[in-house]
Amino acid sequence: MTLGTVFVGVLVLGAAGLALRSMIKDKKSGKALCGGDCSKCHGCH
Repeated sequence: MTLGTVFVGVLVLGAAGLALRSMIKDKKSGKALCGGDCSKCHGCH
């Protein structure tokens, strides 16, 4: 592997980690992923 490949891989993993952390934080704070509008919900929670 080249240094560039490793660098891009670290960036991708970091972005995925931040997205996952944000989703977990939203779930713990009670924010629904569908916006919480049950009239438009198709069984997501």
